[in-house]
Amino acid sequence: MSFILTIDIGTSSLKAVLFDAELSVVAQSKQEYPTSYPKIGWAEQDPDHWSHALTRAVAGILSQTHLHPEAISGIGVDGMSSLMLPVDREGNALSNGLIWLDRRAQEQSDLVNRQYGNALLSISGNRSDPSNFGSKAMWLRDQRRDVYDACASLLHCSSFLVRQLTGVFVMNRSEAALSQLCDVRTGAYSDELIEASGIDRQKLPEIADCKDVVGRVTAAAAQRFGLAAGTPVIAGAMDNVAATIGLGLRNDGDAYIAAGTATNVGVLVDTPPLDGHGLTYHAGIEGKWLVNGSVDYGSAGLLWFRNLLGESSFETLCAEAENVERGQHPLVFLPYMTGQRAPLWNEALSGVLLGVTPGTDRRHLARMFMESTALGARHVFQKLREKRPSSAALTGGITHNPFWTGIFADATGMSLTPSRQTEVGNLGLAILTGLGIGTFRSPDEAFSLLPVDCSHEPDPGSRDYYDDLFALFDAAYESNRSVLAQLDEIRRKYGVE
Repeated sequence: MSFILTIDIGTSSLKAVLFDAELSVVAQSKQEYPTSYPKIGWAEQDPDHWSHALTRAVAGILSQTHLHPEAISGIGVDGMSSLMLPVDREGNALSNGLIWLDRRAQEQSDLVNRQYGNALLSISGNRSDPSNFGSKAMWLRDQRRDVYDACASLLHCSSFLVRQLTGVFVMNRSEAALSQLCDVRTGAYSDELIEASGIDRQKLPEIADCKDVVGRVTAAAAQRFGLAAGTPVIAGAMDNVAATIGLGLRNDGDAYIAAGTATNVGVLVDTPPLDGHGLTYHAGIEGKWLVNGSVDYGSAGLLWFRNLLGESSFETLCAEAENVERGQHPLVFLPYMTGQRAPLWNEALSGVLLGVTPGTDRRHLARMFMESTALGARHVFQKLREKRPSSAALTGGITHNPFWTGIFADATGMSLTPSRQTEVGNLGLAILTGLGIGTFRSPDEAFSLLPVDCSHEPDPGSRDYYDDLFALFDAAYESNRSVLAQLDEIRRKYGVE
């Protein structure tokens, strides 16, 4: 029997999962590592931590299964996006990797929007943002010229591990769209955008389809990571792309909600929009793109409230919220406590709470945080699409709480199908790897192996209430934008934050 090894490089940990040819989990290992915040707005990781984590994860999986490394028939790597890492000709890191949370390239991002923002939109379909690969590469050129000149290639984290495994420099097509340097329609580099950015084309790795086998494990990598030399390695994918494949999205209009610390939502489309409202990139399936947005603080709001109360049990607070009947004590909360990226694109936003009375207690506030995350997801869909999807695949931490899952279905008015697979990114990556090495002849063959999960339907009796509450949510957002912008100015002026 042959097996597929998948490696997911996340913000806080590397998760390696071994699948068999039927996409069943055989073994898994999770290895954590730190993030460094050397200055306000900076967020970095040492790439050696990813390599060491991979070594430990492979050793753990082989120890659990007693398999010989040659039983692994293919390897796939996905990673958090966007990230920028300069490396030398041997693939050694010349600095820490600037992860997606890093905002230091604000000046470069603003310059892009001023000087060629319209061209960027019409070609890439995405706005410039400090988190993007291109803005960070420009910052490196401007602020660390010695490192920029010395680097042979600029990589994402997934590309870094692919290079460590195979010796090949490559960028997968799903990462390319958010680079600010590519044509979203073709997935190829745009000469116009590269020239405008001033980035050296020779420092950019070649682009390959996510499922393409781009190299094989070298003898040196085999010895280092405990793998078998010659094992095929695919180009890999952005973590979100891998996750949506693992959720089974395959048709135009298929939607998903990933409700975790941040609540990400998106829709699969046949034609990429060029309006810049959402984040748009290749979906890892031929002829498909993903259009995405998020509630950036998402479910973290309830965690923040728990910590504020000094409550140790998350479950206790959720249970208290469950004792509040729908509409018993309506509150409106805008969950934008850390500003917003797509589709609102407003870093001046912060949380807004409306409707507090002397009778408001922690139970009402707990339910409010649950509802606000769901209403925020509905708000994102409204901004991304003329018509909200009627159904969506659901993943993330809330799926462990049936009550919160029910609130999401009722507040969004959508039929939601929670995934039974926890690590959907690794599952999607297994599908891409299987396609690349020939285990599966088509995406549909792989999708047929995914379990058929039960849907959670919205309660018809909740429709009018949540339609009314969402109308207030939307009105509160529109009417408070200018106030929050002024508040942000005061904070900056007087140094509160």
